[in-house]
Amino acid sequence: MILRGPRRRAGAALILVCVLALILPACGRKGPPVPPRPVVPAAVALSAATEGRTVLLRWARPTRNADGSPLIGLNHFVLLRAAEPLPGGPSEGASPLRLLDAVPAVQPENATVEGETYRYVDGAREPLAFGVRYTYQIAAVTDRGSSGPAVSAAVELHPPVAPPRALRAEAGEGVVTLAWQGPPPGEAPSVSAYHVYREEPGSPGPVRITRFPVQGTRYVDLNVQNERPYRYTVRGVTGEGPGARESEPAGPAEAIPEDRTPPAAPRGLTALREGDAIRLRWAASLEPDILGYRVYRRTLPEGRRVLLTSEPHPEPDYLDRPPPGPVAYTVTAVDRSRRRNESAASAEVRAAP
Repeated sequence: MILRGPRRRAGAALILVCVLALILPACGRKGPPVPPRPVVPAAVALSAATEGRTVLLRWARPTRNADGSPLIGLNHFVLLRAAEPLPGGPSEGASPLRLLDAVPAVQPENATVEGETYRYVDGAREPLAFGVRYTYQIAAVTDRGSSGPAVSAAVELHPPVAPPRALRAEAGEGVVTLAWQGPPPGEAPSVSAYHVYREEPGSPGPVRITRFPVQGTRYVDLNVQNERPYRYTVRGVTGEGPGARESEPAGPAEAIPEDRTPPAAPRGLTALREGDAIRLRWAASLEPDILGYRVYRRTLPEGRRVLLTSEPHPEPDYLDRPPPGPVAYTVTAVDRSRRRNESAASAEVRAAP
């Protein structure tokens, strides 16, 4: 039978009432109240690095709460520190995680602020102990609460490595030889090897040029250019792998590799008389670093050789007005190096009187 009109609408209403009767009792069940989650700052990332007998802590000012909402009303930061002696370290000094300091969020007197980054030095008032592992945590505090669990930052404070001594640098042609002395015997920790650093014009600072630590107290740097100044430092190394540590640098020592190879002697020298003068000509040197030539004259038969050009003459051509009598000439080439390397003399030519 098919329902039509009012009878059909009455049937649909009856079905709806039945469904609501099944659902509503479940919605009315009571349970324990669920408290709203507090709005607290997000966890703050902390970094730690050793500087002598101090530890530099750095962190960024948080801008969000743990739920992602904007952080409002930041009051201060709480720093916590734990200490654990390392093997061979002091027998005392262990401490659990406890309050180290509170740093105001605005204009702190116990920390510095650079932009949005805070810097706090632990050990500035009282140096920390060597041979200890220090673990740090930080919490951001607002009027609503503090940030959640922070990621710990830990450092190990070791005695400084003794630096090498008496660094010397000797320049050669295309090479610099470094030599130094090790630290005095008995200084701990002992130095097992060394790293070499080099600085040159245009570089941002010293760059380590030893891929692996040098065993011994001598190093030869072949990756240099003549006539270019270099500055070297050397650091002692103790330990191996990621745990290796370096000393303060020894030096600096400076060196300028230099060209010590003279040019080839000029060839093809001729001397032709032009009235009371003598015209000298020779083949131009093909070497790219030639600065010029030096011309020498000798009176015959037993006269001494005399330099005619106080500065290197730039062209392979020279006009001389000699004194009366027979003379002879030789020519040398000079390069542009700091040493002004001079070639051997050309074959001597005589000029007829």
